[in-house]
Amino acid sequence: MIDKELKKRNIPDFFKRNGKTVASQEEWKEYSSSLKELFLKEEYGFLPEKLTPSIKIEPQMINFAGKANWESVYFTFKKEEKEHTVRVELILPKNKKNIPVFLCVNFGSEIPNKYLPAEEIIDNGFGIFTFCYQDVTSDNNDFTNGLCALFENSDKNEYSFGKISIWSYMASVCMDYLCTREEIDNKNVAIIGHSRLGKTALLTSALDERFILTCANDSGCSGAAISRGKEKGNETLDDIITTFPWWFCKNHYKYKNAPNDLPFDQHMLLSLIAPRYLVIGGAVDDVWADNEGQLLSCYLSSYAWRLHGKQGLIMPKKASLEVNDAFLNGEVGFYLREGSHFFSRYDWNVYMKKFKEILKRDI
Repeated sequence: MIDKELKKRNIPDFFKRNGKTVASQEEWKEYSSSLKELFLKEEYGFLPEKLTPSIKIEPQMINFAGKANWESVYFTFKKEEKEHTVRVELILPKNKKNIPVFLCVNFGSEIPNKYLPAEEIIDNGFGIFTFCYQDVTSDNNDFTNGLCALFENSDKNEYSFGKISIWSYMASVCMDYLCTREEIDNKNVAIIGHSRLGKTALLTSALDERFILTCANDSGCSGAAISRGKEKGNETLDDIITTFPWWFCKNHYKYKNAPNDLPFDQHMLLSLIAPRYLVIGGAVDDVWADNEGQLLSCYLSSYAWRLHGKQGLIMPKKASLEVNDAFLNGEVGFYLREGSHFFSRYDWNVYMKKFKEILKRDI
């Protein structure tokens, strides 16, 4: 499958720099810095200046049968005469210390919801820190609301932030806060998201090295999937930029019908997460997300892990990608479950199992 996909996709060797392959951690450190800037300039847009929010904590009465403590944490950002508040929910197992946490960029604000089985997560020993992405800014072409309003100006250019960058901005601010909480193990925080929020999780972890584990569920095009060489039924850059142009910087629009002109492909975004842990989840009926492209991205990005003395993706050589395949033994993991585009309890159980394995390795 890998050899076939490589031939079909015709992907340049982006680990070559000025005709020379990046061959050491030192060279990678220098190259990865310029690569981050390239992704922001050519795809997601540069994040705005970092503001320090004021914080208010409000305890909640719901405690999941006495097993947890729940607090609503209000982040209020101010700039000149404008301000915006984002509510983030913190749920921690009761009477525990050094709690590993999932930072979940979420589609809804209610807890639990169809994508966030809160009690199961708590029962597995993990804390939850979660916000609704549209509480940060709306998922449309309006850049005058939410956090965007604080940074909106008349000279917004082709490199200015898209909405994925703003959701990522908030996730990084949440990580700042988690580092201030004594009961949390801030060396063991995972970032997790589904679909467009899986894209957000990948960008956040690529830019912010404090996340030990990144879980991107069905992130697809402009997430984990390779942009080049799409088959019929896969989402293309043309599809995504036409439908969701506000997710990206305006400079990215020039690749709408020219994915082969990209100065990178999405496996290079994944490579920026090395040498930390990464799990990519796919669903067999989610053809739109391009499962072959997501697996290929895991395979190609693993070169960055090998530069750090790690293995990256560990998988057998086989003819095709099949449902229920799970390659989860390396620092880079990929699995393909039954079903369609959804963030299920099955997915959560895969990510929690991997997180537990990581915690054991760190002892």
